[in-house]
Amino acid sequence: MKPHHQVLIIGGGPAGAAAAHTLAREGVDVAVIDKAAFPRDKLCGGLLTQRSRKIYQRIFTSAWDDVVCHTAHGVKFLHQGRLLSEVLDHRALCFTRRLEFDQHLLDQAIARGARVDLGDAVVGIDFTAKRCRLESGREIGYDTLIGADGVNSLVARGLFGRAFDPRTVAFALELEVDRTHHASALRDPEIHFGVARWGYAWVFPKRDTLTVGVGGLLARNPGLKTTFDAFLRDRFGSLPEGRIKGHHLPFGDYRKVPGRGDVLLCGDAAGLVEPITGEGIAFAMLSGHFAAEAIIESGHRPALPAYRARYRDITRDFDHANRLRHLLFPAPCERLFLKALPASESLAVQHLELMADEVGYGEYARHMFTRGMRRLGHTLLCRSAGRGGQ
Repeated sequence: MKPHHQVLIIGGGPAGAAAAHTLAREGVDVAVIDKAAFPRDKLCGGLLTQRSRKIYQRIFTSAWDDVVCHTAHGVKFLHQGRLLSEVLDHRALCFTRRLEFDQHLLDQAIARGARVDLGDAVVGIDFTAKRCRLESGREIGYDTLIGADGVNSLVARGLFGRAFDPRTVAFALELEVDRTHHASALRDPEIHFGVARWGYAWVFPKRDTLTVGVGGLLARNPGLKTTFDAFLRDRFGSLPEGRIKGHHLPFGDYRKVPGRGDVLLCGDAAGLVEPITGEGIAFAMLSGHFAAEAIIESGHRPALPAYRARYRDITRDFDHANRLRHLLFPAPCERLFLKALPASESLAVQHLELMADEVGYGEYARHMFTRGMRRLGHTLLCRSAGRGGQ
């Protein structure tokens, strides 16, 4: 007899683990399938914001201290190597290695009773018969399917013909740099503007490494590898050793309808990476939790309507963020933002408060717009005074 589960989750990352934990806690028969054998690494800066902490504590029961490999209390904003603004002694920003963090979440789901099937990829889905075919030739049936299988989601491709829109997707390159050879004293993360178009670069400190990356809209950055090489040389004086990894990333272009009937999409598979801060872990966990709650609430009915009602709590913020990025990333606006940032410590603080979920996107946008217009007015006034003195 072929195995069958009430809920089958494809993908064992934060979204899949959060869904599995929530369902198993309520006694639902749930299984997680992932093509990788855990622990496995994943391209990700590994930033855990205070927003992430709140969501993690809402879902899981144990502390995450064991998988936090560095804690910072500030951030530096730079433009082409020049320090624009720095925040010190602020709310904690935690950093993790996805190798350890994802295993930690999945272990908690297993402890609650979720079944896990690793190292065997799903190669086909029959949505009518509600069966998944694995690379090994096995088949597993389900009543409800959750696609938490990342930006290249097989589930999304099966439902909508493609996993993402190449015109709106971002692409990131990342390298782990050995701290013993480069900038070992770095304590606070760095955000570098002016490196990629409609994007930025980052240097995130970990226990033994610096996670260095660059990301931006794929369509606007055709030579991203050359850009990244130049950034690495400028930042470290030479090209550090190590393997550069690349991956597509959602960029705010989330699925308006995150599934169909008894098939739900979560995390990167639903496009849930916020385009201003690049945060994805928090929204992956929250969407997985919401999908599980919707399944529990719906009983034998299709879970999508209940999921969409909760999903809107996430996408409402994404709508604000998508509007806001048009005040940040176009070249004229970016220049204005970069002029306003050094003159206003509060603007940098507001950015951290946004990541901590202490201010909303509307408040952040108003603050940025006010500071930007003030800076623009000052610039025009100076130019006018300069012409008057000629």
